Amino acid sequence: MKCINHPERDVAGACVYCGKLFCSECLIPVNGKMYCKDDIGNVVNEAKDQAASTATPSININNVNTNQNTNYNGGMAAYPYKKKITAALLCFFLGGFGVHRFYVGKYGTGILWLLTLGFGGIGVLIDFIAILLGGFRDKANMPLK
Repeated sequence: MKCINHPERDVAGACVYCGKLFCSECLIPVNGKMYCKDDIGNVVNEAKDQAASTATPSININNVNTNQNTNYNGGMAAYPYKKKITAALLCFFLGGFGVHRFYVGKYGTGILWLLTLGFGGIGVLIDFIAILLGGFRDKANMPLK
């Protein structure tokens, strides 16, 4: 049998890719297999494509929210806000004894107001104005409602 490209030469083997018979000059050995010069480019391109498709792993992201919201006030826990009017009345009538500070949970300064009679009335006056203007806050730094 003769080579397809060189009819004067004998066949050395067949191309694994196309199956045609070729002489030793037309065949290229790759990993123990013989390929013709025309098909070696196709083999390389297929190997590149296969490597590219297997080199990129398939990533599957499944985000499922398993958290259960047990708060019922619009997604916020119900905070026990202190009333502004109650704090203002306590400050006006019993401010010298620090009762308004005990009411909002500020026990340390409530005792200080009790022992100093509200810093001689000046601290009580400042607290009363802050309560009326909305600047007075409770122990958790939350505003009075």
